[in-house]
Amino acid sequence: MNKIIENYISKLSNNLSALPYSDRQDVIEFYQEFLFDGDFKTEQDIVDDLGTPKMLARKVLADYSISDKDNPQPRNASSKSNLKTIWVILLGVLAAPIGIPLAILAVLLMILILLIFCAVFIAITLAITGLFITGALILCKSFGLIFTINWSTGLLYSGAGIMLICVGLLLFPLLMRFIRFLIAECTTFFRFLGKKIFKKQYYKTNSKMKTEK
Repeated sequence: MNKIIENYISKLSNNLSALPYSDRQDVIEFYQEFLFDGDFKTEQDIVDDLGTPKMLARKVLADYSISDKDNPQPRNASSKSNLKTIWVILLGVLAAPIGIPLAILAVLLMILILLIFCAVFIAITLAITGLFITGALILCKSFGLIFTINWSTGLLYSGAGIMLICVGLLLFPLLMRFIRFLIAECTTFFRFLGKKIFKKQYYKTNSKMKTEK
């Protein structure tokens, strides 16, 4: 293999470690064939056409992340997987040759969506935590009243405190489900935006190669 191509492909492969092995091999074989068929005399010639190995890898991973055929729908995937998809698509957009103004607009839009998501998450978390802490404080205060002449007020406070604590505990599982829903919806939006941006397919499988041929 041409040393220049071998060096480029080796770096590309190292940056595609997140891809499943079979898919990574498909991508490597496609770009090997592409480089062999091209008239690339220096590594700079390759970089001018495909970008650096890291940039191409980011575009491949982003393209892979928005592929409906190779990935489960966001609502069926884990939150960790969806967050990884969001990050990969964001990096892919930064590496894609779509022009500076469009890239800036796309990234700003993605960051705005993430900030809104974080704001909603923090607001709900603080509200539920506030209920739990308020209930605990009321319960603590009730202990000092139960053994006094105001024992009836103490019982009332203890009941209210226990109720608030229970409500807080019951809402935490709902919060986690709501957060998973927000992450899934955010991932769906990012994948939609990625499909609009990545007009050219960087992620190549055997089936795609055969279709193109």
